[in-house]
Amino acid sequence: MKNRIFVIADTHFGHKNIIQYESEYRPFSSIEEHDQALIDNWNSVVKPTDTVWHLGDVLFGLHSFSLLGKLNGIKKLTLGNHDNYDIREYLKYFTKIAAAVVVKGYLLSHIPICGNQFPRFKGNIHGHMHSRKLEDPRYACVSVEQIGLKPILLDQVVEQICHNSHQ
Repeated sequence: MKNRIFVIADTHFGHKNIIQYESEYRPFSSIEEHDQALIDNWNSVVKPTDTVWHLGDVLFGLHSFSLLGKLNGIKKLTLGNHDNYDIREYLKYFTKIAAAVVVKGYLLSHIPICGNQFPRFKGNIHGHMHSRKLEDPRYACVSVEQIGLKPILLDQVVEQICHNSHQ
């Protein structure tokens, strides 16, 4: 089976307030319940040989790093605005860490890029927006609130961008 590529953003493992800020999409009574649901959802779709690009805002609190060891796949990270811990902690769980990367002609980043960059990229797959959306069809937000609380195949997101751009 070929190595599949998934994307996800804004898991916010260990962030107690996220279940209040995004209660419609994260209907959990505790952060422990939230974290376990995200781990279970992740592992229900990602196999150990799959690659997952996490587009930032992984976790809150050093104690949450151990949760990353429970997640299937080869994990890679584009840093988010809340990913402020010592880089060595992230390197225990992620095989690559970058500010942004280009995959299949699409820019993967945490925060959406400025629109004047689009001649260089087919689109921007990003996080940071949580339940909010940009109207421009060249953007696809993969914050967990918008993708069913689990990683989504990169090819599925690319297909969505292509479809929306041609409407």
